[in-house]
Amino acid sequence: MDRPGFTASLVAGGVAGVAVDLILFPLDTIKTRLQSPQGFNKAGGFHGIYAGVPSAAIGSFPNAAAFFITYEYVKWFLHTDSSSYLMPVKHMLAASAGEVALSL
Repeated sequence: MDRPGFTASLVAGGVAGVAVDLILFPLDTIKTRLQSPQGFNKAGGFHGIYAGVPSAAIGSFPNAAAFFITYEYVKWFLHTDSSSYLMPVKHMLAASAGEVALSL
């Protein structure tokens, strides 16, 4: 298995994090407004459902990139045969290490 490229992991992780925010941010805003005691329309309705998304997207880029870089490098470090029964353990350890890096 070849060593993963730092730049590819950085860009892929960052773009994935931003894409998730751009897609899910308005859904979360609508859900929050539906749960408002004022009612959906008084809470803002569909107006401004993307308000605040730039700061969320900017914040998610480095977090997702850190996770993805760590995940790929730990997978590479724990190289196992692709037919090995330990493959799920390798992915779990890599994801756990990625979450630790993301939290830091």
